[in-house]
Amino acid sequence: MAPCLAYMLVMYVTPALIMLYSPFQNGVGSGIASLGEALVEPSYQRVMMTTFRTALVVTVVAVLLGYPTAYYLSRLPSEKVGKYMLLIMFPLWTSLLVRTYAWIALLQDAGVINSTLMSTNLISNPVRLLYNSGSVAIGMVQILLPYAIVTMYSVMVGIKPRLSQTAQVLGASPVRAFWHVFFPLSLPGLSAACLLLFIMGLGFFVTPALLGGRRDMMVGTLIQQQVVLLGDWNSASLLSIMLLAATIILLFVYSRFARLENLVPASS
Repeated sequence: MAPCLAYMLVMYVTPALIMLYSPFQNGVGSGIASLGEALVEPSYQRVMMTTFRTALVVTVVAVLLGYPTAYYLSRLPSEKVGKYMLLIMFPLWTSLLVRTYAWIALLQDAGVINSTLMSTNLISNPVRLLYNSGSVAIGMVQILLPYAIVTMYSVMVGIKPRLSQTAQVLGASPVRAFWHVFFPLSLPGLSAACLLLFIMGLGFFVTPALLGGRRDMMVGTLIQQQVVLLGDWNSASLLSIMLLAATIILLFVYSRFARLENLVPASS
């Protein structure tokens, strides 16, 4: 593992530490003071709240869509799962940028959805579907859904069908057997998927930058603007520290109630 670790240290860890060190160049005290000012800055608070709200909505929707799919796959014979899993993973083989621009083609005022609705006389004027929090959430859900399905499936596939069958033999209805037997056993996968999707959602950049509006800016887009447009590395570093701290806190809280190993899908 030494070559891999050395590569990560040189190409990722060291640049990240240099960036995070930027606010503390003039001393630890000044860096902490700058971080405190950033925490109470209204514009930063608004962006962070938008980021957390969007990540939460995307996580909930992706899990609600992914749980039934993962459950269905986990109950299929192993020889039939491969083709379905191939379809689920197929979007991950397509460029993120291409998928995001595809949503623009669908959601813009002259896009496929508005054109279809207007041609059928369901609407007289285009509906604003793009450049808002809704379009950002739609794009992020489509990107994160495969991760949710795979993470939950890796736990569900290990739950033996005979457990629910035994509960039904003992008098439980199929619905009661699911809620009292299967669902509790699937909670590690469900919680791991929620945490994984939420953390990934916090750091999204391309999709919010292309599908979102100025009022729905997320922290990744703001960091990019601070560096590229304003050249303000200190502000970008402070935002990165805030985002990193939120991620570490989430991982710590999760580790108190579940194992971090659940975040890595087990091979089936």
